[in-house]
Amino acid sequence: MEKLIVAVLSRKRPPAVAGYIVSFGLVLAVLGLEQLFTPALHRYLPFLLVVFFASIIFGRPIGLFTTLFSALLGDGVIGLVLHRRSPAADEVLFFVLFVAVGAATAVVIDALRSAVCKLLDAEAETSLLLDELAHRTRNDLMMIASVLGLQAMRQSDPHARQALESAVARVRVIAEAQERLRKSGKHGEVEVASYLRALGHGLAELLRDVRPIRVRVLATPMFVDAPVAVSIGLIANELVTNAFKYAFPDGQGGTVQITLQPSAEGVVLSVEDDGVGVPPAKKDGLGTRLVQLLTSHLGGTVQSMPRERGHGVRVLLPVKPVVPPASATE
Repeated sequence: MEKLIVAVLSRKRPPAVAGYIVSFGLVLAVLGLEQLFTPALHRYLPFLLVVFFASIIFGRPIGLFTTLFSALLGDGVIGLVLHRRSPAADEVLFFVLFVAVGAATAVVIDALRSAVCKLLDAEAETSLLLDELAHRTRNDLMMIASVLGLQAMRQSDPHARQALESAVARVRVIAEAQERLRKSGKHGEVEVASYLRALGHGLAELLRDVRPIRVRVLATPMFVDAPVAVSIGLIANELVTNAFKYAFPDGQGGTVQITLQPSAEGVVLSVEDDGVGVPPAKKDGLGTRLVQLLTSHLGGTVQSMPRERGHGVRVLLPVKPVVPPASATE
């Protein structure tokens, strides 16, 4: 109902000539109904509906015209003039009240229309500014990622190069979230399935080198708040990076699968590989600690998933996504 009222108030007004003609016809129609159903319909009450309709569709001038025209035709005013009879006190009272209420209705509706139009204009301007901000932020972040990537290529130390590549991946995660936020059309929300697919493709290009490693993304389309989307992207980035680092040594190939599904508790993010698994003596590095920190910040849990081959991690995040009627896509 709220959307309908906003749509009616914000729509372009029909030509004034059409408003006068329609209002004139409606007043005459109500007058005819009064003659047929007297005394069930009497006084000025039915004409208020015409005044309201004329005001909301055609604007204040047509609403005021309808008010005056209805006041002159309604309740036997013309009969009083023709018969030269003085109106009774209650007839004068009803006449004055009707004109006052009708005029107030036209003025209030016109003011409401003006306020709605200003709010819609402000919303459109805010949307444009947010879109521009997201675009500039994304470009700045991609520039930072490019500079870090160039620095990584020049590094002879493998540890320094790996650290810079990890930084590049994390910056790209945030940049991609900004881009998805800009394209979503929903301020503050990101469609996280397509976001993860873009991240998976970018990570595969960045990390696999010449190794035949495939990154699959199986995700149910859903919208989440932008900060949550960034956290999901960073978690997926760290888990996929760990899989590339440990699951496929010596140029081995395989598949890393990212799965995102809604659940009764929130959202479940899983990253699985079919490589050699995690080394038993592996210590928690920066990426693992980052996953735990981001998950804890959202009130979630991290759980390792035993597999016959490879390794898997399941992250449960207690957030409420908005899931459109669509199936999981890859």
